[in-house]
Amino acid sequence: MKLKHPVVHGHPLHAMASDLPVALIPAALLAACVERARPGQPARDTATATNALALASATTAALLGWWDWLTIPTAHPAHSTATLHGLINTAGLGLSGLALVAPRRRLELLVALNASLLVAAWLGGDLVFRLGWRVRPAEELEQLDEGRTRAEARAVIDKHEREDALLS
Repeated sequence: MKLKHPVVHGHPLHAMASDLPVALIPAALLAACVERARPGQPARDTATATNALALASATTAALLGWWDWLTIPTAHPAHSTATLHGLINTAGLGLSGLALVAPRRRLELLVALNASLLVAAWLGGDLVFRLGWRVRPAEELEQLDEGRTRAEARAVIDKHEREDALLS
């Protein structure tokens, strides 16, 4: 059985799932700053809850991202960038998990996580905006470069979305 691409009606699941951790990871850092500045049970509970939500949402995005990675042909220019993007984000999961179980080091761990998130987000943007991964116009251009007409290129991509996507 062929692995389906994690795309629903033309929308990549990883791209949709990544918005929540991109918001919650900085929020967890902010909560850790408040926890450090004003120690107490409410601040600790808020920092822990925000950290846990960030970790849960990032884990979901990571699983979808690795699924997406499995569908990238190794010869595609996006493969090596996607690999580095995934490895940095997976390391970030470890930092988030450590921050959850080591609350005394939470702030430092979340600073490192946010720094790694900036690098990984840059690479993710590179995958989309420079390399065109999961961008239909870029996929059409690849088909045109292979000598197909615009109509043929669109037909190839339509067929791919019907047959290879999770839900077309």
